Amino acid sequence: MERARHAESADPHAAAPSDLSHAIARGRGHIGETQFKAARAVGVTDAEIAEVAGNPALNILTNYFNVLADTDTEWQIVTPHTDA
Repeated sequence: MERARHAESADPHAAAPSDLSHAIARGRGHIGETQFKAARAVGVTDAEIAEVAGNPALNILTNYFNVLADTDTEWQIVTPHTDA
């Protein structure tokens, strides 16, 4: 779990979407061609890249609606991970 929070994996195909997701988050959606080429080099498909980009967007939208609706939290609150 901790390795995933740091976008790390021993499997290059599994690591590539994590690396791409981490780059998208750090760049607030702006990433260079280098990240795309690295992901494609280990077999990441267009569909996987779209999923990597879409999941954070969907989570943000869901969170906004939950804040507006004052939804009760039904799970344990987790302290956000910070890059150190």
